[in-house]
Amino acid sequence: MDTSVRENEPGAAPGPEAAGPSGAPGSRAARRRKLLLVTAVTSNLFGNMGFTGLTIAAPAIQRDMGLSAAQVGWLLLSVMLAMAAFSAPLARLSDIVGRRRITVAGLYVAGIGSALNALCGGFPSFMAARVVTGAGLVAFFTTATAMVAAAYPREERGRILGLVIGSVYLGLSFGPLVGGFLVEAFGWSSLFWFGAVAMIPPIVLIHMVEGEDPVEDVKLDVAGSVLWILAVSLGFTGFTTLGAPPAVPLLVSGVVLFAAFVWRTLRTPSPMLDFSLFRESRRFTFSSLAAYISYVSSFSITVLLSLFFQYSKGLPPAVTGFIMVSQPLVMTVLTPIAGRLSDRFDAGFLSSLGLSVILAGILLLALFLDPSAPLPLIVLAMALCGGGFALFGAPNTNAIMSSVPPARIGQSSGVIAITRLTGQISSIALTTLVFAQVIGPGEITPEKYPAFITAAKLLFWIFAPMCLLGVFASRARGRQERPTGRP
Repeated sequence: MDTSVRENEPGAAPGPEAAGPSGAPGSRAARRRKLLLVTAVTSNLFGNMGFTGLTIAAPAIQRDMGLSAAQVGWLLLSVMLAMAAFSAPLARLSDIVGRRRITVAGLYVAGIGSALNALCGGFPSFMAARVVTGAGLVAFFTTATAMVAAAYPREERGRILGLVIGSVYLGLSFGPLVGGFLVEAFGWSSLFWFGAVAMIPPIVLIHMVEGEDPVEDVKLDVAGSVLWILAVSLGFTGFTTLGAPPAVPLLVSGVVLFAAFVWRTLRTPSPMLDFSLFRESRRFTFSSLAAYISYVSSFSITVLLSLFFQYSKGLPPAVTGFIMVSQPLVMTVLTPIAGRLSDRFDAGFLSSLGLSVILAGILLLALFLDPSAPLPLIVLAMALCGGGFALFGAPNTNAIMSSVPPARIGQSSGVIAITRLTGQISSIALTTLVFAQVIGPGEITPEKYPAFITAAKLLFWIFAPMCLLGVFASRARGRQERPTGRP
């Protein structure tokens, strides 16, 4: 059984590293915690810089490869689909073979996948390389956060998770800026060379971490893992391509395979995904639901506004990247503060407040997005969305991590990755579907820019009520079991 957290929980017996002459073992434990934290911060920072820089590179890739509007959506959707498909199996595998080992493998795979993207010249090979990159990214995005959460005591978890999640947003901040500069100066392939090289610092750091995580003496449910991967891949592909001939069979196949996965999971002594987490904790269930809804309703905002600035406003990639910094920069500044607050105040209150602020930003975009809209108004809407997500992200993650027993924190980290990624995929899939129906087939040429605005505003009007539903889900979780502050 995984005991990596129990040693650090308040009131638990000290672990073997806590004892010893002159405090040396304790010093080694403290050094290990710091190295894990720095590894998680740097891997999230650089991983997300390359990940979000793609939104700036999308128009250049579209022109070079002659892609349609739907295919532009698949540039981002492909890597996210791979991340969602492999998230749960890799999270469970990390409990069995060790989170550090999976983190190391993920960093190498992500770097290789990014390098392959830089070398690709055609759409099919480009998509294949994105799948490789996605599998690597989700490995260390999930396990690095779990290692950090397991290494620190519960009363510090909100602060630490605030730093880790803040590094995600810092990567989101600099991703468009760095991506815009690289694309404009050296072409879109330079963005992927950057993504490959950026994996080197966290690889060096993780190799400096001493020891391995405790592991569970169980076997991976291979059949359940295969069912999950196929269900997610086929189901979301079918949803994204609704209207095309193969869409319905793919969607139905995904639903049937997911039902088979559930049947398998309920009858397996060591399932890939433990459904009892949802049954035993109302707080865990509604926190996860709120996370899913938040990503569905907000993730596509960055993609839509990046295209808006370049298509409708006619801004170059570098300028677009500079403007796009405003939203994640607000998230970067406020997230560590929100994480600290979640150690003292009820996470449900903070998360609901954050979703309400996001809703205000989405409504501004739905009402006023237009080529003639004042730039400060659009930036204000972006800042509201960023500030709202900062208030939501770290407190909600802390609520999920703190609502499960210590030995199951690896599984809870996997659920966080699943809700985030399936929410993001749902958002991009919905965007791709609306693009296909409103803009139509072919490239997004200047004569289609008005149709693009229509599609974007329609999406914002869809996202607004979904975000409101997320507020209700966040409040439905109930109050924190052991609040240490108010309200």
